[in-house]
Amino acid sequence: MTSPAIEVVIPAYNAAPFLRATLESIAAQTVRPARVTVVDDRSTDGTADVARAAAEALRDRIAIRVLPNAGPQGPSAGRNTAIRDSDAEFIALLDSDDLFTPVHHAALLGALHAAPDALLAFGDNTLFSGDAVTVPSLLTDSGIAALPAEEVAPGVFTLGDRMFAELLRTTPFCTSACLFRREAALEAGLFNEAMMYSEDQDFFIRLALRGRFVFTREQVTRKRVHETNLSHARNTLRFCKGTAEAVARLARGESRLSAPQQAAVAAALRPALGGYIYHASRAGLGPWWQAARLAAASGEPALAARPRDLLRALFSRFL
Repeated sequence: MTSPAIEVVIPAYNAAPFLRATLESIAAQTVRPARVTVVDDRSTDGTADVARAAAEALRDRIAIRVLPNAGPQGPSAGRNTAIRDSDAEFIALLDSDDLFTPVHHAALLGALHAAPDALLAFGDNTLFSGDAVTVPSLLTDSGIAALPAEEVAPGVFTLGDRMFAELLRTTPFCTSACLFRREAALEAGLFNEAMMYSEDQDFFIRLALRGRFVFTREQVTRKRVHETNLSHARNTLRFCKGTAEAVARLARGESRLSAPQQAAVAAALRPALGGYIYHASRAGLGPWWQAARLAAASGEPALAARPRDLLRALFSRFL
């Protein structure tokens, strides 16, 4: 039996207001996926019913199935549920409120075919709220567009070792703007189901340890910004914590690293811990203490003992 080329994986929690438009953006692909899996994450707003109604309405263009999340609540277990159950060669992630542009699959599949050794391809995306575009280009906003890149094929680029270093700093592309090889994802351990925030960054870091990423500058995704986004600014501390913990795990030697990767981790550790401590100190003494303990355990006791962070934590309620 021939494996399908692409499976789109959508973890969905109370996604009823946006899910139909998300699924229609998949049906509009110039290269259509073999299957779309919506993983209902214990929704209470009829998300699964919306998905099933869309499956019926769009059945002539795409095949949609609905699965229950087989793990703990959160996008990590939702994605893992679908990826483990898939037999596709490639996986495209799509958040339940985001939209693919019509060339998403064509552009990213073309990039992976042009670079057969690459494990993941990503593209550019906009951020929008209502009818307004709030960020025209995430590759520009994240700094990726300004970095020197090698063109490995017409319109397909790589940052080489620099990609790993960038992933330690931030997630420079939207989760919905990538396509990766399923077998490589399984070998990397999939998503950490204990993580609700920065779980995509953690996964991409571990995947990048196994091989290179390539990218295209084409716009492949439109990311929706709204009040219930997990990526909302109110969750900054949680994202800083996730990044700091992911980098600290690498610094402790939990993965085998090359010499350039070790150097990148060493350079990223202090900024990641410092950012976490700063935002934790603004949240109070308890969060600051948790962040300071991670810094001390990671070999950065000077960061843990900075007086200004302790003072900020003590007086955080007045900030």
